[in-house]
Amino acid sequence: MIELKLFMKFCEDYYHEDRPNISTNGRFHLLNVLQDDKKSKGMMLETLVLLENSWDESVCECMRFFATLWMEGCLVKMDVEAVLGLPAYAGATVIAGRNGMGRDVNNVSFMEVPDILPYVSKGNLLLTTFYPIAGNEEAMRQLVPRLAEKGLAGLAVKVGRYVTTIPDVMIEAADRNDFPLIVLTEDANLSELSNAVLEVLLEKQNSILKFRDEIHQQLMRLLLNGAHINTFVTVLSGMIQMPVFLFSGHGELLAQSVSDEPFKRDGAAVTLGKRTFRLDEVIRQPIRVGEEQLGELLALDVAGKRNTNIHVAMEQASILLALDFQRERAIVQQERNYLDAFLRDILNGRFRSEEEVVRRANTFHWELTLPLGIIAVERKDPFVFTENETIERFERWLSGRFADHELVHKVMYYEDSLICFVNKPTQQTLDEIGHYLHEQAGRAGYDVIVTYSRWVEQLRDVATEYERLRQALRIMRSIETTPVQSYDALGVYSILFELQDETSLHEFVESRIGQVLGEDELLRTLLMLIRCQMNVQKASERLFIHYNTLRYRIERLKDLGLQLHDGEKMSEYYVAYHAHHLLKSRR
Repeated sequence: MIELKLFMKFCEDYYHEDRPNISTNGRFHLLNVLQDDKKSKGMMLETLVLLENSWDESVCECMRFFATLWMEGCLVKMDVEAVLGLPAYAGATVIAGRNGMGRDVNNVSFMEVPDILPYVSKGNLLLTTFYPIAGNEEAMRQLVPRLAEKGLAGLAVKVGRYVTTIPDVMIEAADRNDFPLIVLTEDANLSELSNAVLEVLLEKQNSILKFRDEIHQQLMRLLLNGAHINTFVTVLSGMIQMPVFLFSGHGELLAQSVSDEPFKRDGAAVTLGKRTFRLDEVIRQPIRVGEEQLGELLALDVAGKRNTNIHVAMEQASILLALDFQRERAIVQQERNYLDAFLRDILNGRFRSEEEVVRRANTFHWELTLPLGIIAVERKDPFVFTENETIERFERWLSGRFADHELVHKVMYYEDSLICFVNKPTQQTLDEIGHYLHEQAGRAGYDVIVTYSRWVEQLRDVATEYERLRQALRIMRSIETTPVQSYDALGVYSILFELQDETSLHEFVESRIGQVLGEDELLRTLLMLIRCQMNVQKASERLFIHYNTLRYRIERLKDLGLQLHDGEKMSEYYVAYHAHHLLKSRR
C-alpha cells in the first residue's frame, strides 16, 4: 500500500501551503513533474481523490481504477525512448536525432531490400544491418531523410559485419530531422529485438481494449448512480489528466472540471487563465446521435501528453453522454407534452377556475401572475418550425436577453406558431421582445412575422386574445406591413379583413379614390396628409419633399375632385386606401 501521507506532505511543500489544497493547474503541472514514475502517478491520482472531499464513493472508485491501470502500464506511451528502456535493447546507443525520442512506435520492420520505402509506414522502427545498401554511398545518404519524411519512428543499426561505422552524412541528416539514429550492440539479435517491441505493442493494444471497456463501465456506473454532469466531467478530467469542458449542441457551456481559472472560448480560440491554447493542444470530441450533434467535449492538453488512451476515454465519455442526453431529451419532451396540453387548455378556455390554472402552473415551475402578455411568432415562408429545436432556441434567446427583466415565460408550439406567455409585461416590453425575437430569428435564417397581445387581466380573456393574434398573423401574412405588430396597430385592417364581398369593396374604393388609383405618388401623399391631419409642413418632412412640392400635389388632388378639408370624406379616403391595399394583396 502506497503511503499517501508522504505524498500529501510533498504536495504541501511543493506549493508552500499549510493545507493540501492544490489549484487545478497545479494538479496537471504536478503530473508533468512526476510523469516518469508510474507509482508516483498512481499515488497522485489516489491523492487527488482525497483532495476532492466533495466527491462520493463512486467517483473515488473511478479514480482508483484509473490509477491502477496507470500503475499497471496500460496507459504508457510507446515511443522510441520507451523502446530503448526494454531489457532487449540494453547497450543500444542513440548517436543522433535525440530530439525525436518522443516519436511514437507502432510496429517494427526489417530492411531486407534497398528500396525499403514502399514496405514501411509511419511509426515503424526500422531495424537493419545495412546489408541491402552496403557500399552504396548515394543510398546511404538518402536513407535517413526519406525515412524521416515518411514519418518513421527511428532507425536502429547493427554494425560490425557489413558496416563498421555510421557515415557522418547519416548522423548529420538524423540530427537535422530530429530522427533517432540508434547503434545496436554487435551481438544483438534483430528477431529478439523485434519480438520485444511487438510483445509490448500487443500488450498495449490489449490494454487499450481493456481500458475502453473499463472506462465505459466505470463512467456508466457514475451515470446510473445519478452523478451530476459536473461530477462526470470532473472524473473524466481526472482520468485523462486534462481540464475538460462540456458544451451543448448550441455551444452553451454545461459543465467544467476547472473552476479556479477563467475560461473563454471564442470560435476556435480557447483560453484558460492566462494561457491561450493552440489548435493542436485542444482535443474536441463531438457527442452525436446519427447525424445530429447534441454537444461537444473539449479537453486542453496542458502538458503535451496527448495519446491514444486520451482519445479512447473521450470517445467512450461522448457515447455515454449521448445516451444520457437522449434520456434527458425524452424526459423533457414528456414534460413539454404535458405543459403544451395545459397551455392549449388555457388558449381554448378549458378550465374551471383561475385558481385551478395557477395551481397547475405551479406543477410546471411557472409562477403564473397576471396581467399576462402573449406573443405569437410564425414563419412567413411556406415552411413551418421544427418544434423541439425551435422552442429550445427561443427559450434560450428569451432567457439570455431578458434575464435582468425577471420575466417568467413559457413557450409552446401550437397551430404552426410559437406562442410565448409572459408574466406581468408592459406593452413596451412586449414590443421589445417581439423585435428581439424577429432579429434573432433573422440571424438564424427564419423569415418570421411577430404579433403581440394587449394586457390580459383575467385568464378567461386569454382565448379571445389568442384569436385576435391568429387574426393578426393572417392579416400580416396577406398584406405588406412591418413584421412586428400588435393586433391594435393593424387598425382598420382587422375590420376590412373580415369582409368577404370583394365586389362591394371594389365599388367603395372606386367611388372614393378611384381618380388617384393610377397615381401612386398622389396616393401616398393623400395617406400622409390624413396621418398628419393636413399639417402640410409635417407631411412634407415625412415625405422628404419640399413644402412647395407638396402644395403642388395638394392642388392636383383637389383638381381630381378630392375634398381635403372635409373630415368625413377624409375618413372615407383613409378606409378606401386600406381596402385598396388589402384587395391588392389578395390578387
